[in-house]
Amino acid sequence: MQLFSLDEIEQKVLNDLGINSSFLNTQAFKSVYDEYSSSSQINYYNNILRKSALNMEIVREEIEKRNLPDAMFFIPLFESSYVNQGKGKGPGGLWQIIPQTASNLKLKIDDNIDERLDLLKSTDAAGTYLKRYYKIFNKWYLAIAAYNSGEGRIISGIARASLDKYLEENPNEENNPTVKIYKKYIDDYNKNKSGMSNLYIIYDRYKSYFDLVYLVNNNHKDYFSKTTVTYISKIVTFSILKEKDSFSAIDKKAKYNLEVVNPPKGVQLKSIAGMIGMDFNEFRNLNKHIKKDVLPTSIKSYNIYIPHTKLDVYNQKLGNIKQVIAKNNNKQEIDTKKVIKNDSKKDVSKKQGITVYEVKAGDTLESIAKKYKTSTKKLKIISKKSKKVLSIGDKIEIVK
Repeated sequence: MQLFSLDEIEQKVLNDLGINSSFLNTQAFKSVYDEYSSSSQINYYNNILRKSALNMEIVREEIEKRNLPDAMFFIPLFESSYVNQGKGKGPGGLWQIIPQTASNLKLKIDDNIDERLDLLKSTDAAGTYLKRYYKIFNKWYLAIAAYNSGEGRIISGIARASLDKYLEENPNEENNPTVKIYKKYIDDYNKNKSGMSNLYIIYDRYKSYFDLVYLVNNNHKDYFSKTTVTYISKIVTFSILKEKDSFSAIDKKAKYNLEVVNPPKGVQLKSIAGMIGMDFNEFRNLNKHIKKDVLPTSIKSYNIYIPHTKLDVYNQKLGNIKQVIAKNNNKQEIDTKKVIKNDSKKDVSKKQGITVYEVKAGDTLESIAKKYKTSTKKLKIISKKSKKVLSIGDKIEIVK
């Protein structure tokens, strides 16, 4: 088993993530590093990365745009093997976002669309998510841990670990009334999963005592799940291996960049692929967020992704797409008019010879009958009950 002596590469990775160098000598990290730094594992992940050039490019651009640590590149590798997959109630997309988190990040999921599978929008949302947790914890490795386990699980763990370490160093404080209140906060949260804000009070009070190595070495206390400790260890391991140029496929260039277009609503996806001369399966793979093969008419526009190399052709043939939509809409309009016309004929035959009149001030049955050149016997007051006296607003059926 390798024992680390810190070099510049490892120091850079740890500094970027906010991790103390002693973490590299924990058993939890060393076992992960030994496993994944083997030639067989490196070859395995190189093959995954080699097939994922476009998706990798999208993630790299997000990291650069938001000034995220390079280590964030490996989150989609561990979450989805860089494959844009998943649907329904489970996790979905490159970043394997669950529906509730998608809602919090304003990613739409409905019968027509699942924006967790939108390559650009989901990656932007994941960047927002990670930035949000970095702002809360001020350490990137804790933001990564929260991404993996959820905010509640992480704040619970670091609040408990901070207080425990404080009490180990200050055992005379065990019966301090404030400490007893803090312990009650922790117990209440563990039992009811409520009162998360109280855990932040504890962490803010004792965060100078918090230490990742203490947490990892006392993992029997379940501060973090074993899965999360392994997740952090893998992020560090792969970041070090990347800096040491172990992954030859990581810089593979995509065969094209993506362009965003907004075709008219109601257009068939096959029509778009056909007009730009693109294989439909490849086109569909870029647009998995669209659930159906026709763009719905209920929303003004959807983002559709096409290769940059196809943009000129798309713009040239956009008129053809609009013509197809116009013909379809025109046919629907004609069919609708026919239905309305037929329905109108039915209504006329049913109501033929009958006029409905609304009674106004000063009207009498005689005056209404005279006005419509009929007799009072052919006037019928439409009311919930029989009436002989007219009221303003009453409806009268007049049979000519």
